[in-house]
Amino acid sequence: MFVSFTDWEFDGNVDNAVEGIRANWAEMQKYGAVNTRCTVTGENTLRTMTLWSSQELLEANVDKIRALATSASGMSPTSGMTGPLAVELD
Repeated sequence: MFVSFTDWEFDGNVDNAVEGIRANWAEMQKYGAVNTRCTVTGENTLRTMTLWSSQELLEANVDKIRALATSASGMSPTSGMTGPLAVELD
């Protein structure tokens, strides 16, 4: 499994941002996303963490997903990182 983290700026309306993420979830899954989580990190900033089924799908699609989210929700990515999942605990 592989993970992408993206930091976003948005208008400060968390409900609208969350709704935009929810609205894009089915499309994200088509590109290989397995799970996504979102954390409010500031007044107008969020960080998303998306789990991908393979490195190949992540590398091929992470920029598409970020562009999709930007156009659908009005959020703007400010930074991003990717890497292999080291451990998952439930």
